[in-house]
Amino acid sequence: MNKKYVLFSISAIILFSTFTINSSAEEDTISIVCTNSILADFASNLLSENVTIEYIMPPGICPAFYDTTPTDVNKIVTADIIISFGSPNMEPWLGDLLAYNPSGDLIECKDMGEWNYPSGAKTYIEYLESELRALHPELNDTIHANTEEYLNKIDVKFIDLQKKVQTNSCIDKKVICMGWLKDFIEFLGLNITYSYGPPQGLSLKDELDVINAASSNDVYAIVDNLQSGTDFGARVASESGASHIIFTNFPDAIPGTETYLDMVTYNVDQLVKGIATYEYKKGEIAELDSQISNLELQRNIFLVFAVIFVVLTLTFYMMYRKK
Repeated sequence: MNKKYVLFSISAIILFSTFTINSSAEEDTISIVCTNSILADFASNLLSENVTIEYIMPPGICPAFYDTTPTDVNKIVTADIIISFGSPNMEPWLGDLLAYNPSGDLIECKDMGEWNYPSGAKTYIEYLESELRALHPELNDTIHANTEEYLNKIDVKFIDLQKKVQTNSCIDKKVICMGWLKDFIEFLGLNITYSYGPPQGLSLKDELDVINAASSNDVYAIVDNLQSGTDFGARVASESGASHIIFTNFPDAIPGTETYLDMVTYNVDQLVKGIATYEYKKGEIAELDSQISNLELQRNIFLVFAVIFVVLTLTFYMMYRKK
């Protein structure tokens, strides 16, 4: 047999085998596309092998105002599973994308509330577990084991965060916050004196109510949500003298917040720093007030002695003239 023919045959077999293996691997890999980074992070903790997980919406912006791109269409077209909030208000753009993949399995996390505190996050995670196990019963044991491990990590993390808040004497400190952060901040042990909705939806009366609430109480901080907008909170903080703290509701929006656990850690660190900054400023102001009071006292004493000196001088002068 011709050696060239043999070599060609072997090469062809190798190439065909490689193609077959790669094709088989691609078929075995589950493609999951999530509408945002928080759902993607939750899913990645439940399925970590033979799966690709991507998300559509950039994490630093409000979901309701996102404009889709051709890249998003490519992601949706190849997805085996699509995970979303299932809310037209939060994802008004999703329906158009889903039209490109009518056969993909859709998991909708509808009306589950906030995810930035333990019980809220667990609601999402346990729902995703049940849905993923239903779609892939062959992975039941793996998904369940990963879920239990992840839920335990969340419990441990939030215990540590509560200790951090307590250690830094933040318990019961008064703050005003964007409404989506209320449950999280109350869970940490702070006192929410007022909360407000998304800034773009506030009326003039709503804004005045927030400003009055910040001015009439000993409020340490105004806590804003990055994705909802922070200009209004910054203005209230500036006018009231409170610290302005910005949380993120989505992982990977800020460097160092790549995962959900990183994100909640970052938020608590910002809270602790903001409270400490307010107390430092408050201490400086108290010290300045004390210094001003001392200066005013010294000035008043000087004026008294000056008046006495003038009176005595005039008295002695008059006595001298009478001689």
